[in-house]
Amino acid sequence: MSFKNSKSLVVLLFLILCIAIARIVTLQPNELSWDVFGYYIHLPALFIYSDYGLNDLSWLNKIVEQYQTTGTLYQISSGPENNPIFFFLMGMSFFYAPWFFIAHLIASVSGYPTDGFSLPYQYTIAVGALVYTAIGLIYLRKILIHFFNDTIAAIVLILLVLGTNYFHFMTLKNLETANILFLMVTLVTWNTIRWHQEFKLKNLVGIAVFITLAALAKPSEILLFIVPLLWGVYNKQTLAAKWNHVIAQKNQFFIAILIALVVALPQMLYWFKETGQFFYDSYKNPGVGLDLLSPHIIPILFSFKKGWLLYTPIMIFSLIGFYYLYKRDKSVFVPAIVYFLISFYIIASWTEWWYGASFSIRPMITLYPLLAICLGYFIVKISSKKIFTKSLLSIVFALFIVLNLFQTWQLWNYILDPYRMTKNYYIAIFGKTQVNDNDRQHMAVDFFGGSSAKFPGENYFKHRSIGYYDFEEYNAGLGANIINDSIKGNVLRMDENLAFSPEVRSTLDAMTDKEYVWVKARVDMFIPKGYKEELPLLVITFDRKGGSYYYHSYGIDTIQNKPGTWGTVYVELMTSDVRSRNDRFKVYVWHRAKSPIYIDNLKVDIFEP
Repeated sequence: MSFKNSKSLVVLLFLILCIAIARIVTLQPNELSWDVFGYYIHLPALFIYSDYGLNDLSWLNKIVEQYQTTGTLYQISSGPENNPIFFFLMGMSFFYAPWFFIAHLIASVSGYPTDGFSLPYQYTIAVGALVYTAIGLIYLRKILIHFFNDTIAAIVLILLVLGTNYFHFMTLKNLETANILFLMVTLVTWNTIRWHQEFKLKNLVGIAVFITLAALAKPSEILLFIVPLLWGVYNKQTLAAKWNHVIAQKNQFFIAILIALVVALPQMLYWFKETGQFFYDSYKNPGVGLDLLSPHIIPILFSFKKGWLLYTPIMIFSLIGFYYLYKRDKSVFVPAIVYFLISFYIIASWTEWWYGASFSIRPMITLYPLLAICLGYFIVKISSKKIFTKSLLSIVFALFIVLNLFQTWQLWNYILDPYRMTKNYYIAIFGKTQVNDNDRQHMAVDFFGGSSAKFPGENYFKHRSIGYYDFEEYNAGLGANIINDSIKGNVLRMDENLAFSPEVRSTLDAMTDKEYVWVKARVDMFIPKGYKEELPLLVITFDRKGGSYYYHSYGIDTIQNKPGTWGTVYVELMTSDVRSRNDRFKVYVWHRAKSPIYIDNLKVDIFEP
């Protein structure tokens, strides 16, 4: 590390220290939870439980129950034969691995359980990830020094770290992909710069390996190849020159690609063993995915829920900086703008465009190393202006830094809500250190807790029925399964030949033009005396292209409703965010056994706000 550029070096060390302190004071006993749990379980599965094939999920269920690592086990997907496989690729586990082994040693000698999830694992892996943050900032500084003087580099470092959501994701959330992907982009960018200067094999190998690791952490980051591919290319002459360099160094490319394949080989071999395919899409969740024909560009930029430029306004100057980058260095502008636009479009096309409980838009952090160059060129331009303009911009920068750090604190203290922000709630809590119930009335509907939310009462809603089966009218499709009951009249007999009842179907678009409706579903059930098989379920779901999400199922209470008598399954449930308003909403009874049961009066009502 050079001491020649002392300002940026001092700033770098100061920022790393700030991040380290913030990370340590925000350590939690449940760091390895939710998505991080999914990234991480590769390691205990292989090295502690010797069950990388997930042949026995009892250990995993025990961990979930003991440590409350996740609400549902969505971190496990399924293979072609419905065999359990890891939902997330193994890329992030590569980076956790050194700290996992250190934690395992600490747990072994300190008396903590060596189960992969006791406190030594939680804390050691979280603190260890600070190393990746530090390396990412070190290489970002090297990139900035390559383009700018020491003062500009120092200013950009301060603005990026303290003025954006980067700070949140390198402290409280440093085990998520943003930390690693930021590092990978800085390493790819730096090695791209160096390779185009000296054409050394080590730099090309670095580019290939780091792109591969980024893709193993998040598959869409394979797009990172755009940066070295287009670096230095902005017209026919530079394209021809680039092609000549590639031909001249073809042996280097062969070696780099071969090494990259070696890095990807463990994942490919795992897929082949579990699925029979070297490449397999384990991201099976009908409720979320890429909807490339309907990107959420305006919400992702400006919404009060998570809008990037609303919660990270300092990056407006980075976007303006693209213009000055174009004027000063087209050879960098082209790869930067192409990578930014394609990546942004994909980020905006994700169904869950707000990216869970993130602060601002989490995946935008991956683009920050290149946006930092744009921000640097903006500052260079401003530095040539008159003192008034420079002073005004300095004040704006300072205010945006204070705003970012304060709102980060608000998020950490549950004032700024990670899911339910609205314009009115944002205004109500702006600048506040405490909130009350009146403030919280302005929050959006709690979709996240919708399955446990309590119906507020019919007086607040418009009510109508969307489906009712009383089975009194003859239905040729059901044939002999319609029988007469002395109490109920005609009822439906469900047995091994009729596993699914008729469905009540609709779409959210057909039910309402609002964000949600409350659903009241009910069905009468008769479970015969002596019935010993699996109980039937009332199922409520949204379906998309043959897959189900928002899946809820309810069985009858056989303690309250004794077998041999009629009872009722009754459900009040709020619909969630849907991937498409035209996805099919369905309510039906699923009979999972062979012995007969009987149902009647399957009815679904909706209550529209």
